Amino acid sequence: MFDEKYKIPTEILEENPRVFKYQIDGENVYVKKREKNKKHLGHVFQELIYKITKNPMLIPTVLSKNENEVLFEAGKIIELNNNGINVPDILYSCEDFFVMSDTGESLKEHMKANIIKKDYYIEKALEELSRLHYKNYAHGGSQIRNFTIKNEKISLIDFEEKIPEKYIDDFKIRDLLVFILSLQKANFDPDIKKICKAYKEKTSIEAYEDLRKFLVKYKWIYFLKSRIFSKIRMKDVRDFIAVIEKVDK
Repeated sequence: MFDEKYKIPTEILEENPRVFKYQIDGENVYVKKREKNKKHLGHVFQELIYKITKNPMLIPTVLSKNENEVLFEAGKIIELNNNGINVPDILYSCEDFFVMSDTGESLKEHMKANIIKKDYYIEKALEELSRLHYKNYAHGGSQIRNFTIKNEKISLIDFEEKIPEKYIDDFKIRDLLVFILSLQKANFDPDIKKICKAYKEKTSIEAYEDLRKFLVKYKWIYFLKSRIFSKIRMKDVRDFIAVIEKVDK
């Protein structure tokens, strides 16, 4: 049973963004509200790519209109917490929002401020992702921004993705790829072989060759590197190409 002191007044919910920091009796908490429109342009594009490729790693994971993402995510976090994964505590949950404990600042921003310890924090984040996978879960959105740090303890947040159980193994590889891409995007220059070696030591999963095959399959996008596309080339595309180049040797 949840403590009613964590029930957020309607006026507070209405005047704040979807996710916001709040203080209750001197305690910092985070509040996450229900989202009216779950499906965005990125989901539509991903769905189209999946229909063309039939690759399980590209399956869209957005919930249907009839599913409540607040109850889904809060329930998932509680389940993970009960299974020994470092995630926030769910302090209150209802159909419209949930309240979770403060697990600290964004690891991405913490790493930028402590760049000399970059490799150490990448390894610590990978340990948490590996623990999640070892317990036979996948994240679905394992970007470095979805890791937090407090008192040197790293936690995982943002479990909105609904992952088909039969594709869990595919999504473990996808999680690792998303993690690596997010490091590249944040200019942390990930050592992919080193990351995959450490991941294998923690999970017994040989991921490097699967990642390499997946990435090289999409090297046709190299044509976007040409000067003619310089003005329209997005950073996401440049980062994806950079990761392909790290394994295409």
